[in-house]
Amino acid sequence: MLDCLPEDLIRQYKEGKLRMKDKKDKELKEENLNKESKEIKKSKGDGEYLKSLVTEGTINQALVSEELLEEIELLKKENDDLKKTADEYLDRIKRIQADYENYRKRMLKEQLEIIKRASKDLIEKLLPVLDSFEIALNPDGNSVREEDDFHKGMRMIYASLMDVLQKEGLKVINPQGSEFDPQTCEAAVTESSTEFKDHHIISVLRKGYMLNDYVIRPAVVKVCKK
Repeated sequence: MLDCLPEDLIRQYKEGKLRMKDKKDKELKEENLNKESKEIKKSKGDGEYLKSLVTEGTINQALVSEELLEEIELLKKENDDLKKTADEYLDRIKRIQADYENYRKRMLKEQLEIIKRASKDLIEKLLPVLDSFEIALNPDGNSVREEDDFHKGMRMIYASLMDVLQKEGLKVINPQGSEFDPQTCEAAVTESSTEFKDHHIISVLRKGYMLNDYVIRPAVVKVCKK
């Protein structure tokens, strides 16, 4: 059918047909590329998706902007997650430090209480020894008398022992002449007297002691009662 046409027309027809075929092939290729680009796995925030687009030669300005925005959002989310995790770890460390500090203070307090109780138990056991020293040094209740070397030696030992105990917090309760205090004294005898006011202590029958401001033995006293 084409043989009857002039050669110029035949050539133009064939060239036009080729151009149409090339145009269709190009459009089909672009359509396939766009389809493939949509099916490609989206970005994970590591830039791999963007690199694949550059490598395959399918990149364009709009796609680059979209991908960059996605990566920025993913990086922001990742940064927020890391910051939240860091804050949680920091809060946990602070709680652990606070718990340890409370534990350390509690253990220190308990150790001090154990030491105090041990000191209290020991000193309470030594109180009868102190009473014996006082009776031996003042058998008739009169401390103003001439002493021999033996009694002087005993008094020095007694003074040294009291000095050690006082350094541990021991204090003597000696309420002679003061008003009766049931917190530190124990009334054994009451007696009427014109020399003392009512409810005042006439004499101390047995010394009392305090350890670190706590009464470990009340003083036994004679109280004036009118």
